[in-house]
Amino acid sequence: MEDGDRELQLVARGATISRAVDIAEVCRRRNGHIAQGLPETVNIQQLKCESEEVEGESGVRTVSVLRIDLEGVGDVPTTQEN
Repeated sequence: MEDGDRELQLVARGATISRAVDIAEVCRRRNGHIAQGLPETVNIQQLKCESEEVEGESGVRTVSVLRIDLEGVGDVPTTQEN
């Protein structure tokens, strides 16, 4: 979002779903170091949960997929160097 993009989609599969949810919440609440490069407001536009078949060594298996669409609204704060 620092480069001017205002829409972002997080995609997570399987065990990484909880990490994507955590990242979306950090962005939305503007907490921590990552918030310095985000617009004034970050909204969750859409959550989409689905399943995909993934081929692996032991054959085809079904994994859960979560897609989180984020939208930044407002200006990105400028960084101040000391």
